[in-house]
Amino acid sequence: MTEKRKISVRKILQVLLTLVVTCCCIIAIISAAKIDDNKTLNNIVINIKNNKKYQFIEQKEILDKAITNRQIDIMNIPVGKIDIHEMENVLKTDPWVADAQIYIDKNKILNIYVTQRIPVTRIFGKDNTSYYMDNTMHFMPLTDNFIFYTTVVTNVPEIKNDSTGNVLKSQILYMVNTIQADTFWNIQITQIIVDSNNKFELIPVLGNQKIIFGDTARAKDKFDNLFIFYKNVLNRIGWDKYETLDLRFKGQVVASPTIPYHGPVDKFEESLSQIKARIEADTKNEDSDSLVDVSGKDTVATKPKDKKQDIKKEDKSKKKDNKKKEEHKKAKNK
Repeated sequence: MTEKRKISVRKILQVLLTLVVTCCCIIAIISAAKIDDNKTLNNIVINIKNNKKYQFIEQKEILDKAITNRQIDIMNIPVGKIDIHEMENVLKTDPWVADAQIYIDKNKILNIYVTQRIPVTRIFGKDNTSYYMDNTMHFMPLTDNFIFYTTVVTNVPEIKNDSTGNVLKSQILYMVNTIQADTFWNIQITQIIVDSNNKFELIPVLGNQKIIFGDTARAKDKFDNLFIFYKNVLNRIGWDKYETLDLRFKGQVVASPTIPYHGPVDKFEESLSQIKARIEADTKNEDSDSLVDVSGKDTVATKPKDKKQDIKKEDKSKKKDNKKKEEHKKAKNK
C-alpha cells in the first residue's frame, strides 16, 4: 500500500495570500483609475512636426478644429469622458494633417501630436485653380499662413478620382521627384507643362527653348541625353540658338531650327578636294567670256585683240597728230 501524501498547510496559505494580494492590487488600480477619470485636465500641449521649417498649420487651428469648434469644455469635464479617438479623426480630416496622435499622461496633460503634410509640387490648373500635392498624391489647398516655393506644374486638366486621374497624378509625381533628386535639373527646370495629350514639356532657366519631354518612359535616359547635348553643343554655339529640343526619340535630341553639322574629315582628303576645286574653277574662268565682280553683277569683257592691230592703231594716231601740227605752222606763217 502506498502512503498518502500529506497536504502542506503552509503552501496552501502562501497561495491564498498571493491571490488576496493580487486582487487587492487590481482593485486598487481600478479604484485609482476611476478616481483619475473623475479628475479634469491640467493643461493642453500641441506639438506640430517640422513646425519650425514649415508653417502650413498653426496650433490655434488645431485647437479650434479638435476642441473649440466642437464646443467642448475640455478643461472642465472629467478625463474619463474625453473621446480621444474622435478628436484624432476630426484632426485627420484637415487636408494639411497627415497624422494625429492624442493621449493624456499621468500629469493630466492632454498631448496632441500632429504631422503636417509637406508638398512636393504646386499645380496650376486649366481652370485657373492652384493647389499643392504631396508624395502621397494628396491635394492640399493654398494657405495664408505660409508660401512654399517648389516645382511648378502648369496647364493641368481637372484630375478626378479615377484611373486616368491617378495615372496623371503618378506621372506628375514621378517627373517632379526625378527633377528634384538631381541637383542640376532641380535648378535648371523651372516649370513643367502638361500638354493636351497629358504629356510633358519643360521650361528651363538657361536658354529660351521649349523642351518636349513626352511621357515618363525612359525619363532618366532623356535627361542624360539632354545633359550631353547641353555639354557638347549648347556650350559651344550658345544656349539661345535653338527654339525647341525634342527628347521623345530614343538616343536622340532633335533640335529646331537645325544647323548643318560637318563631321570630322581626313586632312589629306580635304586638301585634295580643295586642289580639285581650284583646278575646276580655273578651267571655268578660261572658258568663260564673262567675269563676275564682287557685287555679284555680270560685267562683259571682250576677248583681247591681236597685238599687231594695236600697233597699227598707234601709228595711224601719230600720223594724224603730225599732220595737224604742220597745218598749224603753215597757218601761222601766212
